Amino acid sequence: MLARSIREAVTSSSANGVWRERIVAAAALSRVRHAFAQASRDQQWLNRQHVALCRVPAPTFQEAERAEYLRRQFAELGHRPGIDAAGNVIVPLVYSKKLPFIAVTAHMDTTIAPSRPDQIRVDANGMMRGPGVTDNGTGLAALLALARLLGQPLVEHPARNTLLIANVAEEGEGNLHGIRYVAEHSPYSSSIDRYLVVDGASLGHITNSALGSKRFDLVIKGRGGHSWNDYGRANPVHALARAIGLMTQADLPIRPRTTLSVGLIHGGTSVNSIPSLARAKIDVRSADEAEIRKTSKIVEYAARAAVLAENKRSSDRLTGFELREIGSRPAAQALARNPVADCFRAVDAYLRIPSTLDCASTDANVPLAAGVPTVAIGSGGRGGDAHAPSEWYDPQGRDLGLRRLVLGIAGLQSKA
Repeated sequence: MLARSIREAVTSSSANGVWRERIVAAAALSRVRHAFAQASRDQQWLNRQHVALCRVPAPTFQEAERAEYLRRQFAELGHRPGIDAAGNVIVPLVYSKKLPFIAVTAHMDTTIAPSRPDQIRVDANGMMRGPGVTDNGTGLAALLALARLLGQPLVEHPARNTLLIANVAEEGEGNLHGIRYVAEHSPYSSSIDRYLVVDGASLGHITNSALGSKRFDLVIKGRGGHSWNDYGRANPVHALARAIGLMTQADLPIRPRTTLSVGLIHGGTSVNSIPSLARAKIDVRSADEAEIRKTSKIVEYAARAAVLAENKRSSDRLTGFELREIGSRPAAQALARNPVADCFRAVDAYLRIPSTLDCASTDANVPLAAGVPTVAIGSGGRGGDAHAPSEWYDPQGRDLGLRRLVLGIAGLQSKA
């Protein structure tokens, strides 16, 4: 084990040295320097694009209007975009038909959608406010910026084409449907050998491992009735409460960190009624697939034990019980060799961006679990209050994020 660790450390150090040289060389290229300058000049244009696209609602499973909007924007920039069978917007930048692709992706969907355009607003100081402006308006705006900058390859003899993708169904119960289609069923699937996922604003991370999850919908049903006249009947809410109590008593590991959270509960009709239905949605997370499986069994055990206990104490029985899996994101450890991570570590060293490798739950889960070199990064600026109506984004410094993306793509286009 020690010998293996030393060997991997030496290999990593050697790889980083190669990537540092490659990034220094890429930064000196005239097309890269031109793209840097253009990115700085385009900031006002990009801010307008950002606000406009965020005003087009795109809740999970309802991204079609935003997809069509983005398709038109890519076409106006001189490209030939399409919308695939999953609803993803696909923009191929083909320099040679024989080359593989770097897929640069950003998800279109938001957990909260604006109900009217003026919910997306800009303060006098340039701060953007409203649902989705950071997660993931920033990533989509970055795709538009790249479409404007990458009409031709950044290096003279590229080793890869570029595929820009605005994908559907990343958030919540979308279950990564859009990126799964790209990775497993798209006509481009077999041609993509690198993924770069652009999600959020922060430049402080390079996500190179995947936080996995399983999500469950627990539904318990009974006859219902009057709280006094029918007292003693099986109560779905009581059973659900008992199940949640059992789940929260579970002894979960700290390393690898594993979590179990009940994020939504629903049930009942009035304070003086025995409810006929109760339900909860449950989220299990870990970076270790084995722990996800173990904790999922805890959820199942708690639900069954709670239903049995409620039936035992009642004058009748609950009429229905279902525990249904509604989402599964694969966990993945950091790949032993990940040239995309090595590339962006070298880029950040060159641009003096203080970033760290981390683990998160993103579209990167799918290709990482399949062993395809992938990272997820932010696109620059600052943002906060993601998934809340008060979400905000400050575009100051976004040009640094764009330089990071351009230089990274140039490095990945370069021949080894």
